[in-house]
Amino acid sequence: MAAEFAAQGLALRGGFHPAAGDDVPDLPDGRRAGTLLLLGWTGGQQWSAFASAPEHRDGQANPLDRWSRRLIDAEAGRHGGLALYPFGGPPFLPFLRWAIRAEPVAQSPLGLLIHPSWGLWHAWRGALALPQPLDLPPNPPGISPCVQCLTRPCLAPVGFDAARAACPVGEPYGAAQQAFHRKAAGRG
Repeated sequence: MAAEFAAQGLALRGGFHPAAGDDVPDLPDGRRAGTLLLLGWTGGQQWSAFASAPEHRDGQANPLDRWSRRLIDAEAGRHGGLALYPFGGPPFLPFLRWAIRAEPVAQSPLGLLIHPSWGLWHAWRGALALPQPLDLPPNPPGISPCVQCLTRPCLAPVGFDAARAACPVGEPYGAAQQAFHRKAAGRG
């Protein structure tokens, strides 16, 4: 499945077997999900797939959300599951809590979840709730790389973009990807 997602521009970020209290919605047929897979971006690796997509070029609102919905809705249909998104609420789904269950992320001093490889340069674009419990690798504990960071350069710069870029973990998004996100957030 990971290769299938990657071919479309989405990274399989991790997954877990939902339990009571995880707030994973039931599948359309009323069954509980057996597996929840998180999909998203890891660094700038997936940017080119989105940058060449019709949603990026059509001038309509929310191109990244529409692109994510097109791809993840199709995957949900192929696998008999339910597509879930971190946008489009309220109510909003607990993606950050799910991410902690699915992959080795931890809270950074900025409040964002930091990944040991991608630092603060990653995102969740959606999730697939699947009926069957898939065989998943264990999720190692999310030990924050911030614990070993003595200088905490992210706390010195003024402004979100500067603070994020100051983190020594991971490689920042490329200029076009950063400009897109600044514009979408009303900062550029």
